[in-house]
Amino acid sequence: MRISVLGSELSGSRITGGLRGFSLFEFLVVLVLMGLALAVVLPSFSRGLKGLELEATGRNLITRMKQARARAITEQRVFRILVSREENSSERESVNYYTFTDEFEVEIKRFVFPEGISSQVEDGGFPVKVSFYPNGRSSGANFLLENKQERQLGIFVDPITGLGRVMDVGGN
Repeated sequence: MRISVLGSELSGSRITGGLRGFSLFEFLVVLVLMGLALAVVLPSFSRGLKGLELEATGRNLITRMKQARARAITEQRVFRILVSREENSSERESVNYYTFTDEFEVEIKRFVFPEGISSQVEDGGFPVKVSFYPNGRSSGANFLLENKQERQLGIFVDPITGLGRVMDVGGN
């Protein structure tokens, strides 16, 4: 009994006709080309992930500022966000974080920036204090968040509306 499939004949368990597989050499060439393509794509993919982490950190900070503003309005008292940096002399690295506080700067909750993300202030004056008042206004602030690839995001808080925004200000 013979069955014809796509131009070849099946006879028992054997395939006859024009069907062939790949040689080992052809398979190795394809693997080398895929490896080269992967070596080109992976570094840019990694940079993209670090950029996303920076943007997420900026959005999280703005969200906490909105929460501080909302609490100031609903509870009719001042709340603050303090952006700080602690220098670690033994490791020569700094820990960057921001703190949600009340009007007397009593810590309510602390949020640490992910590793590799730092805050930058033009005059170097830490902590950056952003006060949110019961009428919805704020003290205003401008500072930068930066990752290890030197990409920078600007954090801007409007003193009249009390609302913050994140803007890409340059870098890689």
